[in-house]
Amino acid sequence: MITPIPALRDIAGPPGEPTPYDDVTRLRAYEQSGNSPAVLYLSLGETWIGPHPGLIDALHTAPRWSHGYALTPFGWPVLREALRDYITTSHRLGGHALGTDYDVSVSQGSTRATMPDFGRLLVDDEANAVRPGRLDRLRALLPRTGARRRPIAISGSPGWDYAGALAPVGFEMRTYPLGREHDYQPDITSVTEALQRARRDTTGPLLLVLNPQHNPTGSNWLPSVVRAMIRAAINVGAALLIDDAYYGVHDPHVVPTSALEILLAELTGLAPEERPRWLAVRSLGKQFRCNGWGIGSLTASPDILGHLADRLTQRTYVNSGPIQHAMAAWLHDPRATEFLTHQNQRYAARRASVAQLLTDELGYPADAYYAGETAGYMLMRVPPWVPSAEDFRALVLRRTGVLLGEAHMSSPGQRLESQQGLVRLHIGAPDEVVIGALKAMSAAGLTWRATWR
Repeated sequence: MITPIPALRDIAGPPGEPTPYDDVTRLRAYEQSGNSPAVLYLSLGETWIGPHPGLIDALHTAPRWSHGYALTPFGWPVLREALRDYITTSHRLGGHALGTDYDVSVSQGSTRATMPDFGRLLVDDEANAVRPGRLDRLRALLPRTGARRRPIAISGSPGWDYAGALAPVGFEMRTYPLGREHDYQPDITSVTEALQRARRDTTGPLLLVLNPQHNPTGSNWLPSVVRAMIRAAINVGAALLIDDAYYGVHDPHVVPTSALEILLAELTGLAPEERPRWLAVRSLGKQFRCNGWGIGSLTASPDILGHLADRLTQRTYVNSGPIQHAMAAWLHDPRATEFLTHQNQRYAARRASVAQLLTDELGYPADAYYAGETAGYMLMRVPPWVPSAEDFRALVLRRTGVLLGEAHMSSPGQRLESQQGLVRLHIGAPDEVVIGALKAMSAAGLTWRATWR
């Protein structure tokens, strides 16, 4: 028995209610066509399975006063202290001074919500304009005469929806390509050229996004690649945003590359005026199956955390006390480590099972998919008989009730990035859903060598 997603009304509202989400529009149309509502949802990266019972039980231990406001913008102190230990240990930062070289606070309302705050900070801070003398050693990279002070952000493609977070605060979004031929490792020449080109085009803030446990490819970027990217960013005076959404989700044999560890090492010895603005965000919802809690960690220099806290206080008070207390207790619980170990083992086994099904039952050649070793996704090429990725997503949903995802995620109202002939398969759902979805595609004839119909 395959477990579908919850009733669409329960997670998306009644049929006539407006929605900004393309997935909801597709699913409503699917239901209205008289199809079974038992959709196998492999698009967004959500499962609705719920967290470990131990984490749910921890909610009941939260003190009564935690149901009120907290009078600190850095998150409830109990969770902030737990995260200071957790980030320092898991990212191997013991050689750096907590509270001086870096500090940690709680991300509240999702790590995504903090990204535009960081973007606004860069836009508003005149210190991020290129100052005379800052790039004396790279005079050729100073902005062209007449260049406007427009903020520019650079990330890899395929990739996550950084445009949805940064474009609304004024950033022009640019991408560099990631390819299967290099196992989706960034090409440092392409990254460097993109940074240098952007620096010549603006006198304003420049931002490089790093996503070392890469969504959606599952590639764990090599430490040498990440180090070269950080150095290239520093050389052109760019700020850095490190997105560690899936740092804790990786195959058992993998040591996740810590861009945070590498960055702090690279900053050692740099003069203050040469140090970039930087922020690292890490989701706890992704690794503990509680996306709806919207909490994670923010790591940055103490002054950046202070600025971000000021921006938070302009629009809200710190809330969500019970879930922050529960997460603090959970991070100290040995079952949390056991849970991650078992979850990563399941992910690794599922990657292998999906790869075998794609090859044996759907006829995919080995270079037409990428299993990866981190994060919660796999990439598949669209079969050659289908005109486009969007056509394939629509066909698979209509024929099987399986909803696949965009290779390069997009937000409502933002320009749709090229899907590069790829679709994203979320593998975080139970085996019965993920494997059942692929078997349904095979049974419907949606294989590599089928024909358009």
